[in-house]
Amino acid sequence: MPRGAGHSLDGQAQALNGVVVDMTGLDTIHEVRSDRVVVDAGAKWSDVLRATLPRGLTPPVLTDYLELTVGGTLSVGGLGGASQHFGAQTDNVLALDVLTPSGELVSCGPAHPVLAGRGRNGIIIRATLRLVPAPETVQWHRLRYSSVAQLVADQRLLIDAGSFDYLEGQLKVRDGRRVRELEAVSHSGASLDGLEFDDADTHVTSYWDFVNRLAASEPVLREAGLRESPHPWCNLFVPDHAVEEVLRHLETEDEDLYSDFGLVLAYPLRPERISALELPAGELVFLVAALRYASDQETARPMVEANDVLTKMVLRAGGTLYLDPL
Repeated sequence: MPRGAGHSLDGQAQALNGVVVDMTGLDTIHEVRSDRVVVDAGAKWSDVLRATLPRGLTPPVLTDYLELTVGGTLSVGGLGGASQHFGAQTDNVLALDVLTPSGELVSCGPAHPVLAGRGRNGIIIRATLRLVPAPETVQWHRLRYSSVAQLVADQRLLIDAGSFDYLEGQLKVRDGRRVRELEAVSHSGASLDGLEFDDADTHVTSYWDFVNRLAASEPVLREAGLRESPHPWCNLFVPDHAVEEVLRHLETEDEDLYSDFGLVLAYPLRPERISALELPAGELVFLVAALRYASDQETARPMVEANDVLTKMVLRAGGTLYLDPL
């Protein structure tokens, strides 16, 4: 089983009675051209950007956390706030070098089942990734709402308009207060006209500072003892017709199921732009992620139980799992 940064949801980076291959030493970035970059599977996305941004280029889709390996996210799909436009990271692969289960090293196109195959169809050794022009700065809006319905309605409006480059809904509790927020990011100053948010924070920042924004949270999690603690996260694809019900259910959960750092994410997606993952039927779906942090195994237990309830609810509504247990 190949292992990159070990950022798996259900122990998929482990192999019971098997062999785990540490890929992090295979981290060379070989070539940056005007439309592509060739990288080893163990390279981190942050290092890919450090190589491409000086040339004004970026991968079209980035996960929120950049300290994951290229091979790791390509093995599971790789989704982010720009997936509404560009699909998953797997949809932006141009070529691969793969070590097959039979031990053969092959060069192949992007249709190989190793993409989103979770290491079961071979090991990604090297990938050629598509690049697009990167903006120097972005306009970053944090829009806050008094209800889930308003938050979802504005996400639907914005994905229909297609004017924002990044969209991510969030539910969280901070300082005892429930927060419903939409991060809407534009490379070219898109308008907020017609939206129904209550208040907003807006600022202009560099593209790098935005995509690398979670770097500052890692030392905070380490100081709180949560960086290496259990993370009972749950990622599900929810049909559009059920997303408000699912998010309202998550809002009613006990605050202890998230700790001071946990939150719920909701990304709107266009299924026709995502090829390697099983999504519900419909023109619009949401990736809903319940990100929970437990201090120990005892506090993790009710979080796992809450994830089971959430999963059954989503499956009954016609949803699918992002990563099903091995």
